[in-house]
Amino acid sequence: MSKRLGIYVFDGAEVIDFTAPLGVFAVAQRMDSELDAFLVGDTAAPVKTTANMTVTPRYGLDDQPAMDAFLIPGGIGTRREMHNARLIEFVQSLPTHTLPVSVCTGSWIYGKAGMLNGIKATNRKHGDPSEKLLPIDRLAEIAPNCSIDRHRIVDTGRIITAGGISSGLEMGLYLLLRFGYDDQFVGTVAHVMEYDRQWELMKKDCFVEQ
Repeated sequence: MSKRLGIYVFDGAEVIDFTAPLGVFAVAQRMDSELDAFLVGDTAAPVKTTANMTVTPRYGLDDQPAMDAFLIPGGIGTRREMHNARLIEFVQSLPTHTLPVSVCTGSWIYGKAGMLNGIKATNRKHGDPSEKLLPIDRLAEIAPNCSIDRHRIVDTGRIITAGGISSGLEMGLYLLLRFGYDDQFVGTVAHVMEYDRQWELMKKDCFVEQ
């Protein structure tokens, strides 16, 4: 059973995008202490996310940590990270057993890396007043050979994308399913978080490649 989730953090990462899945795994660890979720940075140096939160990654990219999934959150900083050659090379070289995962505009990185060609993916569907182009429409520009999908979570078998700033919570729960935990386990995590009713509704907004 998969156990290790790495979450990439960078200057300008959207705080809820990465803390929500991190929080889900923290609750799940109460029932399986072998589960592990940790932060990965370009280096192990502290980074400042949105809301002026400073976090220190456990690993840098050069450490090549063993991971069963690698999650890239969104945030204003993704505009720069799309041009981070080290990150692009890193995601392109992820081993086949590691699931590339994104929340919100994090899917831009996989699009820039050419990893969304010929598959479905999603992104944030609602813009803010500063954005002239919706993030999901920009994904279509970045990855013109990607099939844009508007589900909350899109699972194509290996690459999993989620759309919306708050979708990291559902992504955390969904990843537990992909890690091999059963519905009862995941439902208990959602119940402890008092998110069980919302999770039952959100599960209907997932696209899973058959």
